[in-house]
This record gives sequence, C-alpha cells and structure tokens, in this order.
Amino acid sequence: MNTRKRKNRYVANRHDYKKRKHVALEPGMTGFLCTCNVYERGCITDAYRLLNLFADEKSASDINKESETSRSTRNTLVDEEGEKSLEDTDEDEDVSTALEKEITELRTETSTLPNPLELVTKIVSKLDTTKEQCTRYLLRLLPIEVVCKAYMDNIKVRASDVFEKYFAQEPKTFSIVFKYECSSRRSNNSIKRDEIIEDLAEIILRKNPGNKADLKNPDIAVIVEAIRGICLLSIAPNYYKFKKYNLVEICKSTKIKSTPKEQVAECASEENSGDNNRKDSDTTT
Repeated sequence: MNTRKRKNRYVANRHDYKKRKHVALEPGMTGFLCTCNVYERGCITDAYRLLNLFADEKSASDINKESETSRSTRNTLVDEEGEKSLEDTDEDEDVSTALEKEITELRTETSTLPNPLELVTKIVSKLDTTKEQCTRYLLRLLPIEVVCKAYMDNIKVRASDVFEKYFAQEPKTFSIVFKYECSSRRSNNSIKRDEIIEDLAEIILRKNPGNKADLKNPDIAVIVEAIRGICLLSIAPNYYKFKKYNLVEICKSTKIKSTPKEQVAECASEENSGDNNRKDSDTTT
C-alpha cells in the first residue's frame, strides 16, 4: 500500500511539474535564442547570469538622461495641471477627470526588455576584445527580433517591418541564412529554403537599391530559424567576424592558433643553428 501511494504521488507531482514548467514559443515574442550541447539547465543559468551582468552595466550618462527626461515630463504635467486648475476653478470636476489626474500623478517609470540586438552586440564585442570566456554551457546567443508563424505571408510582413529599420537608410551588404530543426521538418513544409531566401532578398533590395548580397563577409546577416511551425527572425551584424555569435569560439585567441607554426619555425631555426655549430667544430678540428 505504501509503495503504491508513493508511486502515485511521484507521478502526480511529476505531471504537475511538467505542466507548470512548460513554456512554448508564441508569435509576438522577442528575446534570445540560446544553444548548448548537452547540459540545458546549465545553459539557462549561464544565459541569465550573462544577460543580467551586461544589462546592469549602464553608463552614468544614460542614467542622467533618463532622470532628466522623467523630470521634464513631470514638470510639464505639473504645469498643465496648474493651468487647468486655474481655468476650471468655477466648474465642477467629474469623477473620471479626477481619477485621470490622480493616475498621472502616480505614474511611474516602467522598465521594459532592452533591445536584444543592442545587448548581444555589447556582449559579443566585449568578448572579442577581452577573449575571456565567461560561459561554460552556453554556446551561441542570437538576438530574436521577430517570432511568427512559419508561413511565407506572415514572414514577409514581419520581415518588411524589421528591414525598414536596418536596410532602408544606408546601403549595406547582407546575407540570408536559413536553418530548420531536423525533428520539425515535417511541420515546416509551408516554407522552402530557396523561396524564403529569394523573397527576403527581394524585400531588402526594395528597401534600398544600393544593398548588395555578400555571402562571405556581410555587414548584416539575416538568420531565419524554423522550429516546429514557428519562425524566428534574427538580425546579426558582423555575423562571421563574431564566429556566428558562438561565445566559445569568439574567446579562442588567435595567438593560440599561431603557436604551432611559431614552434615549428623555432625548432627549424634551432636545428639549423646546431648544424652550423657542428660544421664549425669539424673545421676547427
């Protein structure tokens, strides 16, 4: 009896745990796409720690600007309220107007998710300069600008809005990288690789005729990830320079790669110097 009760309790708790922890991708989301090899929980902790570390690093100028803007808005609200109070002293106020005034007085600053691209470029550029690895299980970190259904019409509409911000002002080189999850290939039959690359490239060229495709070293890479009927759209500047946003590969120093050649050259020079010394000793004898 005790064993059965324990098993039932265990199964019930396990079912409830899965139900609570289940989070699905939904259209309209923005955030970060993290990849790892095996240890998913460690990857999540690495991502939270890294994002919080760089998100908290705000410059004093940004904080001063935010405080100045908040003060100016509050002063304008106070001035408007003073003018309205002088004009409407003889008139009776409605309940709705009184509530609106109280709400504006109690209005506080709201914190929102920062721009994913801005935060990721901050992380990647710093790792590229310092070469200090600060993650153990987190491999790639991509900023996700758009999450939508994996249908061509939805992707075109959402991509056009995003491309207006990055490709309309100045001519830039671009490349489009399409990836899909192998297990969800059957659920992504509505989009095809060649079709999506051609359509997105056409939209980018429409935004600015000076834009050109460059597959080797583009200014901006457009990453399209298809995962179980959901499309993730990412804008990645200097995609190949930053090793496809692989944090581990970025931290690998170029000096380490050049050491074997240097060691071979040093060994060869030492051998040549040794041979010359032997010849000199032979001639003296």
